[in-house]
Amino acid sequence: MNESQQSVPPETPQGAASPQAATAAGVAALPWYRRPLFWGIFLFLGLILLAAWLFWKEWQQAEASKAAVAAQTEQWREHNAALETFVQQLRALLAKEPCEVKQGLGLITPPAGVMWPPLAAGSGKVDAAPLKPGDMADKSGAGRTDTPATTQQDNAEAKTQVPPVPVQKQTPRNVSELMEQATVLVLAMREEGLSMGSGFFVAPGYVLTNAHVVGNATEAVVVNKALGRPFAATVRMVSQNNGQDFALLAVNGASGIVPLKLAQGVSRTERVSAWGFPGAVTNDDPKFAALLKGDEAAAPEVVYTEGVVSVILDRTPPLIVHTATVSQGNSGGPLVNEKGDVVGINTFIKLDDASYRQSSLAIVSTSLAAFLRGAGVPITMAQPSESAGGKQ
Repeated sequence: MNESQQSVPPETPQGAASPQAATAAGVAALPWYRRPLFWGIFLFLGLILLAAWLFWKEWQQAEASKAAVAAQTEQWREHNAALETFVQQLRALLAKEPCEVKQGLGLITPPAGVMWPPLAAGSGKVDAAPLKPGDMADKSGAGRTDTPATTQQDNAEAKTQVPPVPVQKQTPRNVSELMEQATVLVLAMREEGLSMGSGFFVAPGYVLTNAHVVGNATEAVVVNKALGRPFAATVRMVSQNNGQDFALLAVNGASGIVPLKLAQGVSRTERVSAWGFPGAVTNDDPKFAALLKGDEAAAPEVVYTEGVVSVILDRTPPLIVHTATVSQGNSGGPLVNEKGDVVGINTFIKLDDASYRQSSLAIVSTSLAAFLRGAGVPITMAQPSESAGGKQ
């Protein structure tokens, strides 16, 4: 093929653009904010910012929760430290004599949230005026001559108050009935306030209790369900020498009560029971609250716990360590064997700081017998039983 026959590209008309140029011109003409790539990048950055904001909010909440937990932990740590200090003060106080314990309870400042003192009736207080032995003696009729009512107030009280129903005296049929009629609640007005403890009849008209129950009081009040009403009592003799803690009360007008016999001994592992009016129970008894408010027919229930003799400490006087649970208010109450014979008088407790175990201690009945004989009280000693007691 010669040169004259070679193909010549067709000429583009003058003034017309080529297809490639037209395409390039169309792309260049699209605005940047309408390009998909721009919106894709924008959406991606928005998602990143949203995720970062959510993460920041979660971090803020976590930090706030951490700070709250730290503050609460510190608060509880301070509260626990205050409680530990309070418990240490109580332990040190419980190691002292019962009289010092009662006086020291009012000097201890409890931490916030602790109800103190622990004695409570319902809401923690008894809404009644302090009980005075003289007032109770007047109400019970002991030592006064009745006169006709002369005022409207006396007439109104006579209409509203129900006179106590005399309790029919019966011979106790078992140990439970024997203890319920012979164990009494003892109330005495001491210089520091009303004192509450337990006691028991050892002879007709005579009640034995602890000396630290009556303190410096010369009068007291005794009551139980069998008596039917409160009776005034006179503190006839007190002994706190050589480890003794005895107080003898003379009760006028109390008849029909079967006194408890005193056992001639006690043995290790012998089963025993403690009877009395512990404050932890008696203060929640509605009848006790009614008694303090002047209801002569009301008498709290006597409380019973049982255990065994752990050991008899050879000291002056000998002490019985037993497992029957006693607490404040049991002081002066009887510790008896299975026959109902008194083997000791519950006097105080000891608390082991290491194990938190409580030991109940009672003064042996032989020491009680010596004290009562010296006071001229006609006591009755129980006959020894071969089956009573345990192993030495």
